Amino acid sequence: MSERLRDGLISAATFAITAILVGYFLFGEIRWQNVIGLSIGGFISWYFIVPRIHKRREEKNRN
Repeated sequence: MSERLRDGLISAATFAITAILVGYFLFGEIRWQNVIGLSIGGFISWYFIVPRIHKRREEKNRN
C-alpha cells in the first residue's frame, strides 16, 4: 500500500469519526450526509492536495 493511499484512508477515517462525534454531541443525531461528505473530502485532500503542497514546498526549499 502506498503512503499516499494509507494517509488518505487514515484521514478519511479520522474525519468520519470526528463527524460522528460532533453530530452526536451537538445535534443529538448522526447526520450521515456530513459523515460521508467529510470522509470523501478528507480522502481527496490527503491523497491529492497535500502531497502536491509538500512537493512544492520541497522544491522551494531546494532553490
